[in-house]
Amino acid sequence: MRVDLDSTPYAPPRAAGPAAPAPTSAQLDAQLRTLSILYHVLGALSLAGSLPLVALLVFGVGNEAADDFADPAGMGMIAMVGVLVLAALAGGALCIRAGLDLARRRRHGLCVAVAGLACLNIPLGTALGVYALNVLSRPDVRAAFAAPGPAR
Repeated sequence: MRVDLDSTPYAPPRAAGPAAPAPTSAQLDAQLRTLSILYHVLGALSLAGSLPLVALLVFGVGNEAADDFADPAGMGMIAMVGVLVLAALAGGALCIRAGLDLARRRRHGLCVAVAGLACLNIPLGTALGVYALNVLSRPDVRAAFAAPGPAR
């Protein structure tokens, strides 16, 4: 049994609806304040998450020192954990710095770069990074960062 729903299966494209209204200054302030707070939280979580890695690094160095650093696998593990500790500390510090800059509306490029890097921090950083990139790419936000004025 053949069912013919419509002789033209493809509908023409819809006409564009009215453009969304531009956010007001109060909405812009609220969005940047929210982003600032969330970046501070993500930075604090990154710094707190590095503490177990620091403990592991100290424990590994202590164990290897007892063996006069003779085990190459142990040294490789210490190097890997050391790199992870540095990455977590640098990521946390960058998030906190971006949060401060968002609150003060300074260093738009740094905020965009940190938003891109935050996307690598799955799952919280990805959500925050995508939202931040969405907000920071709007022309009104770029104008707010470029506007001269006292630091907030």
